[in-house]
Formats: sequence, C-alpha cells, structure tokens
Amino acid sequence: MKLLLAAAAFACITGCALLQRPPATPNDAPPGPGEIRSAQAAKDAVVVGQSTKADVRAALGEAVVIDFASGYEVWVYRERLREKAAPPRSELVLLFAPSGILAKTRALKARLAG
Repeated sequence: MKLLLAAAAFACITGCALLQRPPATPNDAPPGPGEIRSAQAAKDAVVVGQSTKADVRAALGEAVVIDFASGYEVWVYRERLREKAAPPRSELVLLFAPSGILAKTRALKARLAG
C-alpha cells in the first residue's frame, strides 16, 4: 500500500511542472538548489537501482526534496533558464526508495500557461 501511495504521489508530482517563469540566471553562475544545466545530462549521470542519495547529491547538487512518511523521497531538479531563453524548460524528478537507492527517474518538459 505504501509503495502504491508513493508511486501515485510520484506520478502526480511529475505531471505538475511549474508554469511560472522565474528570472533568467547568467550562464556562468553555479546552479542553485534544485537547479541543473541539462535534465538529460543529469538523468544520464544517475543509475536506477544503483545510485544512492549521496551519489546523486554529489553529481547534481542539492534538490528540492519531498519526503513521505513511508520513507520514499522525491527529488526535483529544474533546468536553469538561460539568458534570452524562453520556457519551456525541462525538469528531472527522482524517486528514492526507503533504502536510499534511486528507484525511478523521469525527465519532463514544463508546460506553458495559456
């Protein structure tokens, strides 16, 4: 039951990309918390069933973390907006099992409000 709830929450969160456009960040600035330069490159840097939270944090930096009482955690990283770039931007959503091992990944394109 807990696994089902975590999977449902993961599906809901991955389908709910932010619609607001934050201000652009200079390309030479280091990524902030929950921010990555490329969702696809970040996804390629982690391995489902093998990467730990420490591995992912070392490779991608701090994430926006949503934790559940079941022990599952969802980590969200969003691509930084480049100067003069318009949305949509991609995001990478990671699901960690209670063991701390990466269980699932999903890279998504944000949707435009309209």
